[in-house]
This record gives sequence, structure tokens and C-alpha cells, in this order.
Amino acid sequence: MKHMACRELSAALVDEWRHIASERRSGDRLAAWSTAEPDLRGLGSLSDVVDVIAVPIGIPRERSVAVTQAVIRLAEDDTLARRLLLQVMAPILVKEMFRTLAVLRLAKVEVDDTEVISVVLGSATDAIASAAGSTLEWPLRNLHRRLTKRLVRRREKLIAEVRERLEFLPEQDCVAPVSEPSSAVLLAQTLELAVSRGIVSGDDAHLVWASAFDGETSFTLAAGNPREAERLRKRRTRAQQRLAARRSELVEVIAV
Repeated sequence: MKHMACRELSAALVDEWRHIASERRSGDRLAAWSTAEPDLRGLGSLSDVVDVIAVPIGIPRERSVAVTQAVIRLAEDDTLARRLLLQVMAPILVKEMFRTLAVLRLAKVEVDDTEVISVVLGSATDAIASAAGSTLEWPLRNLHRRLTKRLVRRREKLIAEVRERLEFLPEQDCVAPVSEPSSAVLLAQTLELAVSRGIVSGDDAHLVWASAFDGETSFTLAAGNPREAERLRKRRTRAQQRLAARRSELVEVIAV
């Protein structure tokens, strides 16, 4: 389920965007955008806009940020601009899909793939809508942070709804409750809470989790790149230190 659901989400976003970007009217929309937002001038297609934002290889950071800010401003009253931002966030959404499925599995909650996809896409569209019309200093990072906060709330709501549905099943069909949560469940709850409170980022939480329960090392996560592995190791260590510094606060909330 896990890999299939993520592939389905990725393929659906790519296929839909390919169709949207190839439509003749997309060029007219981009021309209108360029009039309203000069930072978009010189870009020949909607796909070029996505590339400048999402894969800014050889493009100055200031240019990528300016283009992102322009599209976010347009998104205030333009659904196509919002859809473009959703496409930019596609790799992040697939990663969050993996994370959501892991959280649900640890919570012993089984749902259809469509429900999980709905949670992820709904959180993303809400995050984009909340930012639309504003000028953000670090636009992509800000969008990801907004997405993470909304995902935490939607996951908690989904888990509660599924457990409520289980209460109406015959007793023999229900899984016996676990008296003590496992270390994996406790870590998952701790990381979820830490991300929602801004103690660590979603990516840092993923690093901590991968190291503790997925059997991943900094070297494997960095695909064998020593320099990247060292960067990830230091990043994970800093995240663990922040978690340790707020441990009593997190444990107290989880225990309630």
C-alpha cells in the first residue's frame, strides 16, 4: 500500500499538470501574469515557472525566490497559480505521504489510499490558500511549514474518526488495545508534537525517525556522498539536542 499510494499520488499530479501546461490557453494566462508580475517575464511556459521554483539549477536564488513570491501573490484570486504551487510542492507531498502512512501504521489505523491522499492534498491546498496574496521571505520553506502544521491536525482528526468508527464494530472484530505504547509509537507521537510546536522541522523529524526505526544511517540517506552524510549527521544531532532540551514538556503533553 505504502509505495503504491505514493506512486499514485505522484503520477496523478504529473499527469494532470502535463495536461494543464500543454493547453493553448496556458500561454495566454502566463502572458497576463507577466503583465501583473514583472518577475515572471522571460519565462516561456508554465513548466518553465515550475522549473525555476522547484529545480533552480544555475538560477540565482534571488530569481527563484522572486518568481515564487510572484506566483503566491497571484494565487490570491487565481486557481491556476494555486495549482502551479501544488505542482511545485509535489516532491514534498510524496514525502509527506510516506510519513503520513507511517504515522497511521504506528497508530494501528487502516484506511483507504484515497483517504490518505485526501488528507495530504487537502493540507497542501489549505497551506497554499493561507499564504496566497502575501509576500513571504522564504516562500517554499514557509509553505512547507504551513503544510506540516495542517497535516498534523488532519492526521489526528483522521485517526480519531477511524477509531470512532471502530467503536461500532462487533467486539470480536476489534483489535485488543495495547496496554503500553511501543517505543516506536512514543517516538512518532513525540516527533509529531515537536513538529507542530516548531521544535524541529518535518525533515529533521524524518531524519531522527529514519535513524531510529528505518535502519538508515547518514551515509545511506546521503546515497554514499561523504560530505552530504556529514551534513545530515550534524543536522540530526542538532534535532536530537532540541528534542532532548524540551523532553519534559513533550512527555508531559503526550502523557495527558
